Amino acid sequence: MLELLNKLNNINYKEFNIDELLDKRDSEPFDSEWVRVYRAMEELKKGNIIDNTKEIEKRAYMIVYEKSGDSELAGYISDDFGLIADSKALHYSDKWLDKLIACYEKAVIPCGEL
Repeated sequence: MLELLNKLNNINYKEFNIDELLDKRDSEPFDSEWVRVYRAMEELKKGNIIDNTKEIEKRAYMIVYEKSGDSELAGYISDDFGLIADSKALHYSDKWLDKLIACYEKAVIPCGEL
């Protein structure tokens, strides 16, 4: 997980329009896929005790905010890292989530069609 967090430092946040990126994340198909995976995770968490992901989310937020200066973008990416951490803890596998993770592995902020 730390290796993935470190990839956030490799993103050039000045090279893209943050408002456009956030709009793509709030639109289809990204939004419905993210919510679908989030809901699946919440269901799995009901019957399991897992480590709290707040520290991972906080670190992701701080890296992105420091690099971009945008709190909304930092919040979105922080939520992604919470989702990824939960999926690892719960051994949850999903094709769309794998694509989300692959974006971060390539130091790309996921949005739109993955």
